[in-house]
Amino acid sequence: MLTVETPRLLFTSTPTSVMRSRLTVSDFLAEVEVGRCETAGPEGRLTVHFPEEWPGEDALRMFPIWLARRERSADTGPWCDGVVVRREDHLAVGSMGFKSPPDATGTVEIGYAVNRSLWRRGYATETVEAIVTWALTRPEVRRVTAECLESNPASARVLTKSRFLQVGRRPSVEGELLLWECRAPVARHDRPAPERARIAGEPAGQA
Repeated sequence: MLTVETPRLLFTSTPTSVMRSRLTVSDFLAEVEVGRCETAGPEGRLTVHFPEEWPGEDALRMFPIWLARRERSADTGPWCDGVVVRREDHLAVGSMGFKSPPDATGTVEIGYAVNRSLWRRGYATETVEAIVTWALTRPEVRRVTAECLESNPASARVLTKSRFLQVGRRPSVEGELLLWECRAPVARHDRPAPERARIAGEPAGQA
């Protein structure tokens, strides 16, 4: 489990119990383990409101596949999908995270979405920047990739603001996809991990 806090938001791995609940319930509260962090306090848990529009149609369609993948494979640690929670009121405002663990080349891909009613507030950029910065401090990661539809300039702006460079394109059934990447600096210590970012269970200072 990975927990990353930003000034306004908290990102944490989505519990399987929450994914199962969302497949049958459209608006609910759930207690989420987030580890030691400012937002949760000393108990390490947080009651989160998951509204009907979370996690978005595309992510919701993927929930059965993601659940089956988790049941088949060993613990992926922090390299999985996550929920973005607004710290002021504990509302789930988005869904994003890593599509799989880093591969043999040190590449890991991210996906991201924010509730439609909360677009244009900078939530996607704030969280993408934080989790990508964290990922690029990990020794097993050399680059983070992402893709977005050419017809979705708002998604492309999120990546541009998060220091991604467009490196190609490919066709898809939904339209032309733009391919992006963000590479680790040559000297990794030049880009410190974000404050209050760590894998649950790691001692402070190791994430």
